[in-house]
Amino acid sequence: MKKRITLLAVGALTLGSIAYGDIQSSPGSQWNWSRKLSRSLANLAYGSAEYPITWQKVNSSDGANAAFAQGAVDGTTRTVVRLGYGLFEFVTFPFPAYKGGYRPAYRTQDRFNTWKGYEEFPPQVGFTSQSGYTRTQSW
Repeated sequence: MKKRITLLAVGALTLGSIAYGDIQSSPGSQWNWSRKLSRSLANLAYGSAEYPITWQKVNSSDGANAAFAQGAVDGTTRTVVRLGYGLFEFVTFPFPAYKGGYRPAYRTQDRFNTWKGYEEFPPQVGFTSQSGYTRTQSW
């Protein structure tokens, strides 16, 4: 009986260590050549979505007059940058180009100041819900 318990304990520890090691991956493993190619195609196809999103951000913070002027300038700048990075990543997608990996070459969006940087994929125009539930009760 004692041998059986010892054998089961050793087997469980061995199986547990194999299962634990199986799910571990490096932090950069989410970026590969296919993600880089899809990111480049998305930037080329939907990079112009920066216009309405920038206009909406400026309109909510500074008003309609500022949105007309600054939204057009910033929207053009962000669209051209997205198209440039999309073209760059499309040409270099089979090769690890930026810091020896497939990460985006542009600075990603800052956590505290969302005006800085870019999201990995272009923004989505329209209403999108990021949560599958709501805390309010509708009657």
